[in-house]
Amino acid sequence: MNAKRYLNNLDSLIAACIGFYVIHLFTSYSGVGISPDSIMYASTATNMQAHGSLLTFNKHPLTFFPVFYPFFLGIIQFISRVDPVKAGALIDAFLFGGVVFTSGWIISQFITNSKIWTWARLQKISIFRGRRVLFLVAGILLVNLLAAFKLTYKVVIPDDLLWLGLKTTIGSTLCWFLIITIIEVVAFAVSSSYKRIILAAIILSPGLLEVYTYLWSETLFIFEILLFIIAYRRYQLSHTLKTLLVAGVITAIACITRYVGITIIGTGGLLLLLDDQLPWKKKIGHILFYGAISSCLLAANLILNSTATGLSTGTREPSITPFSENLYYIGTVICDWGALSNKVYPYAIPIAAFIFLALIVVLLWKAFKGKIDRAENIVIAFAIVYGLFILIWASIQRFERINSRLLAPMFIVLLIACTSWVPDVLKLVKSKLKYFLAGLTVVLMLAFEFATYQVDWQRYDDEGDYGVPGYSDDDWNKSEFVVYLKQHKKLYKPGVPIYTDADEAVYLFTGMSSTLVPHKFFKADVQKFYAVKRFYLIWFNTLSNPEILSLQDIMKNKKLVKIGTAKEGEIYYCDEP
Repeated sequence: MNAKRYLNNLDSLIAACIGFYVIHLFTSYSGVGISPDSIMYASTATNMQAHGSLLTFNKHPLTFFPVFYPFFLGIIQFISRVDPVKAGALIDAFLFGGVVFTSGWIISQFITNSKIWTWARLQKISIFRGRRVLFLVAGILLVNLLAAFKLTYKVVIPDDLLWLGLKTTIGSTLCWFLIITIIEVVAFAVSSSYKRIILAAIILSPGLLEVYTYLWSETLFIFEILLFIIAYRRYQLSHTLKTLLVAGVITAIACITRYVGITIIGTGGLLLLLDDQLPWKKKIGHILFYGAISSCLLAANLILNSTATGLSTGTREPSITPFSENLYYIGTVICDWGALSNKVYPYAIPIAAFIFLALIVVLLWKAFKGKIDRAENIVIAFAIVYGLFILIWASIQRFERINSRLLAPMFIVLLIACTSWVPDVLKLVKSKLKYFLAGLTVVLMLAFEFATYQVDWQRYDDEGDYGVPGYSDDDWNKSEFVVYLKQHKKLYKPGVPIYTDADEAVYLFTGMSSTLVPHKFFKADVQKFYAVKRFYLIWFNTLSNPEILSLQDIMKNKKLVKIGTAKEGEIYYCDEP
């Protein structure tokens, strides 16, 4: 039985290896992508490993982010003796491979009737027996030939597909005939398993590939979500405190990987509340037990933050985007995930609203029918809880505009939730029509995956020239100002504070600590900055952050003397009596 289970996931292992290699390809030019968040994680990991402290590169306690991802990087750094920035590409490749394999494991365990068709099933249809199949093949080839005649001299191939060796305009009937036939063969070959199609969609997902080419905590958080789904499914099968403990521990770790891990607590609590297999007395006990276990590490992290800085999650600003606008942004991300044109953006709000309402209705219907204690409901519940939490919280508290990165943790669960019913529905169709519907479904999925592949290829083609966007790309690696900063680290007098509009960049390229110019919103911090008499100001001209004080604002209030300059920036000194 166990051997069969592992053999059933051999395709998941192969897909995981492909996913590992894909991340290697995207990061082969300049390494893992580095953003300001990445530097925060990496510097804290280095300090934890070297000094046992939770201080970031600017010598402030880590509060804006929870502690586990830097701790995870610190462990790897301690074992490998390699800086997280340098090891980031390999770390992401392993994590993405783990996500792909775990997704396949989940599908093989949770999704029933995943076989769309097999040769044994096809042999039961009379037309596939004996020589009759030759007439079917001949008919298909004839249709392909007629379609090829129609397409000849009429289709222009996009520029990003010229690497296939195709001409700008395909003018050969034979060429189109071969293309159509190959697509049909591939569709037939891969369609024996719903799982393989979904794994291909995960590997090709532009949203996930973006996340897993950066040193971001989402890379670990998404993996933890999938581990929670597996653990909670085992609890569903046994309803023991031991299995619930495992799910609770995974949830607790996820909560200190990203604060939004509380959505996993909400998912587990919602499923426990709706579970009709538990009597109410036992249900309440399990909810309290799971809630205590899953939230204990988060509570400790928040208490540690409050003790160190007086702020539990750092300084936060009120939201400036209303509920409807945030719902629109979620809809646009879903459109992008679905490889839809931006011409569909005007319908983003109804698309997002329909998906949320449909998932809620499905979950409530299953609860009403007494079918809540099933695997697919874990996936549906998390997609609902996570999506609605981001939507509501973005309307209350200000953070980056809702984008693919922010919603990436719900991509896999949303993909499974929106497609897992297809094999079951096809099985209910008793007529031969189901094979046509199955073929149509596969062709649509292949078309979707081909569209996402085009996006991936374009990104790979671009990043192969300059690297993953961020502090590791050529704009920074070949910057004259960065070279100047590295060569003039002795320019600064000891004890004089250094301010900048990119404190992460200063640390990454020079190893020096600096302070970010204050945000305009925090008036007290602005006045405190203007009260400083002596300081250095490192200013990167290529950056644009309208939320912080601009160089013009500072010059209106302080007398700055330029003491260094290069093509992309300047260094100023202020020394007021």
